[in-house]
Amino acid sequence: MTDRRAWEYCELRQEIAQGVMHRQYILFFCAGAPSEEITVTNRENAIAQLGLEGWEMVGTSGSFMHDSSGFRIFFKRLLDGTGE
Repeated sequence: MTDRRAWEYCELRQEIAQGVMHRQYILFFCAGAPSEEITVTNRENAIAQLGLEGWEMVGTSGSFMHDSSGFRIFFKRLLDGTGE
């Protein structure tokens, strides 16, 4: 049997330069369309809201350390009508 589930993806980005956070936002990715960006003012609230909307965290990249360039949290969720 072929797995016909399709996923959509987003990432929460925090951009840091010289130890100072410059901005944080969520990028939503859709195949065949430009990504959509939403500004985030509170990381914890944004993560909680993504969870309520069915997004599942699947990975991280980067660091919150002073000399870091930033941090990313990756999420996915099943597209409507493509799964179980």
